[in-house]
Amino acid sequence: MKTWITQTAAGMLAVAALSLTACKKDEVQATLTPTNSVSLTSSTTNVVLTQANASNTAATFTFTPLTFAWANVDKPYNPATTYTLQAAKQGTNFANLVSSIDLGAGPSKTMTVSDLNSALLGGGLPVGTATPLDIRLKAVYATNSPMYSSTLPLTATVYCAQPAASQAWSIIGAAAKGWSTDVIMTYDCTQNAYTYTGPFVADEYKFRYGGAWAANLGDAGSAGTLKQGGDNLKITKAGTYTITLKPAGLKGDGTVNDGSTFTIK
Repeated sequence: MKTWITQTAAGMLAVAALSLTACKKDEVQATLTPTNSVSLTSSTTNVVLTQANASNTAATFTFTPLTFAWANVDKPYNPATTYTLQAAKQGTNFANLVSSIDLGAGPSKTMTVSDLNSALLGGGLPVGTATPLDIRLKAVYATNSPMYSSTLPLTATVYCAQPAASQAWSIIGAAAKGWSTDVIMTYDCTQNAYTYTGPFVADEYKFRYGGAWAANLGDAGSAGTLKQGGDNLKITKAGTYTITLKPAGLKGDGTVNDGSTFTIK
């Protein structure tokens, strides 16, 4: 009896497995395909940014938003798509970004002298020097691989100013003001570094860029070195400290390249 029951149960499971396999074979998957490529134009190829003209228009970037075609779906919709302007020093193939600027939904974004200066200065451009850059549009939808426009040239001259919070490095953690409050660091143009002096308690902290976790720096394992997504750093004794951060540039995916360092005194 036991053998018969076992064989019968096994047979039923085999039939069920065959039924599931048949269902999977018959399944029709919905597909989403872009119907156009992304393109970018700029109103200028050279910007000389000065604090006296901070509120003036520096450049307008115009692009073609993606359109999509669905197949095998009852209710098609346009997926959320993010568009960013990537800038890197000319000839580096965007391996080390100077800046990644949110362009919104499009089809264009006009930036003031102050806004563009803040975005480029935070990436370490030398003050008062005309620096040749490459710029391109990056479009990302759903979980698909990014799409990029052709590269355009842009020569930029920046002035010394504090970058906006959305383009600056900060300290975050229980050692400072908690894990939900960023302490914005001050940009030092002469050192190409970010500094902060203030009170700390004995606890943990990290560095992050733009008030978000995509680019964040923690312990790289040896004194003074940092890496993307590294372990929390620690203050062992409460007191007032000066922290100086020299971040490496951003990668195309928004994370940080190797080579970031810091000191604490």
